[in-house]
Parts: sequence; structure tokens; C-alpha cells
Amino acid sequence: MINCKNLIIRPVELGDEEYLYKWWNDGELMEHATHVFGTLQSRESIRNNIFKEIENTVMFSTDKRFIICKKDGFIPIGEINYSNWDSRNQKAELGIKICNIKEQGKGYGVDALYHFVDFMFRFLNLNKIELTTMIDNKRAQQLYEKLGFKKIGIIREAYFDSRSGRFSDVVYMDLLKKDWDALKDKIDQLK
Repeated sequence: MINCKNLIIRPVELGDEEYLYKWWNDGELMEHATHVFGTLQSRESIRNNIFKEIENTVMFSTDKRFIICKKDGFIPIGEINYSNWDSRNQKAELGIKICNIKEQGKGYGVDALYHFVDFMFRFLNLNKIELTTMIDNKRAQQLYEKLGFKKIGIIREAYFDSRSGRFSDVVYMDLLKKDWDALKDKIDQLK
């Protein structure tokens, strides 16, 4: 487990399909990711995917999902993951979502990201972490920039946006290990 200031980040486990089913199929919650109808995945489908992740005993998987829990009561409030881990080029993609709307805006995203980014650089031996976010998701972009991510460019019409029925641009951001090492001790509010 990854021990944060106010959170615990743990691997996904059987039973988490209840949370993921509720979160992923909530159109209001998933709207920022262009899924105004949610992801339309069944509980059983989510459970099967969790089971596949659990069955994968490879220590360094290319994709791994974690659940973000409050330390107080271990209550799940969101998810975080890495994907497309490329050991040769030492990079991976990052995704995060505080899914309990009542827990958003309380600093949990910063807490989780700070510790998970540090985990990714140290555990996966990365040189670079990449991510994309919808061009209109300014709140997420500000959070990523607070932790040192740089806007690298715009990927034009990268995702179909069910909010508008059109393709939308996304912002591509990354963070290099050398930049993280120079910045991480200066982020006062996380200590």
C-alpha cells in the first residue's frame, strides 16, 4: 500500500466492483471525461476485469489500478492507475479520479497524486509520466501543473465527446523524473 498524508492507496480487490460500478456509470461524475452516460459497464464485467488484474501475479504489470481510501475508516473515495508502462523507454501514463463528489476539493487529489507520482518514479524506475486531459478540464490541468506536470501540446480531435457529439481536443502533459526530483521537496502543503 502507498501511505499518503490523509489517504491509503491500495491495489484493486474483489468487492471494489461495487464502487467502480457506481462511479463509472454515473454520467454526472464521468461527464468531464466525455462519458455523459457513464461507461455503461455491468457490475459483472467490472468484477471480471478486477479478477484478471488480481490473477496477474507479475510484479511489474503494464497496467495497474488502485483504490484511493481515506485513512479514517479506509473508505474508498476514488481510483488511480498507471497504464502503458514501457520499461525500455521508462515511461507510463497516469490517471486519477476522486469519485466521491463530496470528497472533491478537499486536497485528496493533491495528496494522492504527490505520493503516487513518487511511487511511479521510484517503483517503476520511470524517466517520464504522461497524461492527457480534456481541453476544457481546467481544474485537472491546474492540479497537474501544481505537481510539476508541463503542458506539452494539444492532440487535435483525440476523443469523441458525447457531451457535444463531436470530437474534442485534449491537452498532453508530462513530468520528467529530474523535474520531479527538483520540485518534490518544495511542495510544502503535502508534508
